[in-house]
Amino acid sequence: MMRIVIYGLIAFLSLIFLGIMVGIGYALYDWFGEVGVPFIVVMLIVLLIVHGTLRFMERYVLYMIKLGHIAVVVELLRTGKLPEGKGLIGYGKAKVIESFGSAHVEFVVDKMIYATVRQVQRWIVPIGEWLRFAPGSGVLIGILNSILSVGLNYIDEPIMSYIFLRKSEKHPEIVWKSASDGIVLYAQSWQGIIKSSVISVLLIYAFNIIMFLLCVIPFLAIVHSFPQEAERIGIFYGILAIIAVIVVTTVLKRGFIDPIVTIIMIRDYHMNIRGQAPSIDLQEKLLNISPRFKRLFSKTEERTPAFGP
Repeated sequence: MMRIVIYGLIAFLSLIFLGIMVGIGYALYDWFGEVGVPFIVVMLIVLLIVHGTLRFMERYVLYMIKLGHIAVVVELLRTGKLPEGKGLIGYGKAKVIESFGSAHVEFVVDKMIYATVRQVQRWIVPIGEWLRFAPGSGVLIGILNSILSVGLNYIDEPIMSYIFLRKSEKHPEIVWKSASDGIVLYAQSWQGIIKSSVISVLLIYAFNIIMFLLCVIPFLAIVHSFPQEAERIGIFYGILAIIAVIVVTTVLKRGFIDPIVTIIMIRDYHMNIRGQAPSIDLQEKLLNISPRFKRLFSKTEERTPAFGP
């Protein structure tokens, strides 16, 4: 619920900002008599500010909510019960301190996992090699790579959940060991996990398309009601309306669909790795083919504990 409220606030503020930009665009037209270079400048400012605001909120405000969500899903999978007595942010913060020592350490681990998994994925699913002899394979390869690329945005959450699980089960290992083992387990179970990834990506695309179509008509209708003394100012308003629709669609997707996809990916990851131990042979292969995995694995030799007491 907190996640939806915050994203709703972001959408509301973004739309207010876009409304201000409409006024500025009209003023530019009134002053200069056209919306050429001033139009481009304003559009760049709009895109940069909206994107920067969303990234800032996700990095510094919503990140702990995301971790709390992961920790709650792990607890539910492990015990069948939801944690009591703490909100999502409080529970997430407590789990981060318990497992990583600080949110900063967790953030570094998360980014390294994300980069490593993307590199490993290209090795375990070499789409280009499979389809290079097929006629027109370039387009198909591009589509499949796009699907996998979107799906990979959600792979780090299951591996982070594995770290939380290891700590919950009181395993005496540092966070880097859990992270590297989690990646190896993903690599040896990817066939089952990738199905969930593809389903999740199709869900995301379907939601984005439907919400875009539902939102674009009323937004364009509102824009059409504005005074438009020239064709270019109408184009300016139209593009701002499209940006507003993209903002609303993105916020709704982040608020409603991302948590569902996270649950699906974490659940299927743990179902597919259940009862398995990380393969030493596969670990050696990953060390040879992935510099990022090698860098992450090298940190398992560090003596500084990443888990809390």
